[in-house]
Amino acid sequence: MLTNKNLESENPNEIGGINRVYRFSNGWGLSLINSPMAHAYKYAWEAAVLNPDGNLDYSTILTQDVEVFRTEVETNAFIEKARKYFEKNVVRAGTSKA
Repeated sequence: MLTNKNLESENPNEIGGINRVYRFSNGWGLSLINSPMAHAYKYAWEAAVLNPDGNLDYSTILTQDVEVFRTEVETNAFIEKARKYFEKNVVRAGTSKA
C-alpha cells in the first residue's frame, strides 16, 4: 500500500488507473499515476515532480524525466526521498538546488 503521508488527492485517471498527488511543505509535490495501459509492467507507478504552480518540472535533482517503479516499496522510497529533499531545499520553479 502506498503511503498517505503528504497525500493531497487521489482520483481515477483517464487510462483506467489512479492519479495520486503528494504536496510538501514548500509547495512542491509529486504526481503519481498507475494504469495497466501506461507501462510494460502492469500497475507500475510513474512519478513526476510538480512545481508549486502544479506544473511538471524536470529541473530538480530528483529526476529529469518521470520515474517508473515496479513495486510499492520502491514508490514509497521515492516519495520519502522527495519529502526529505523538499524539506531541506527551498527551490523555485525552473531552478533546483543540489
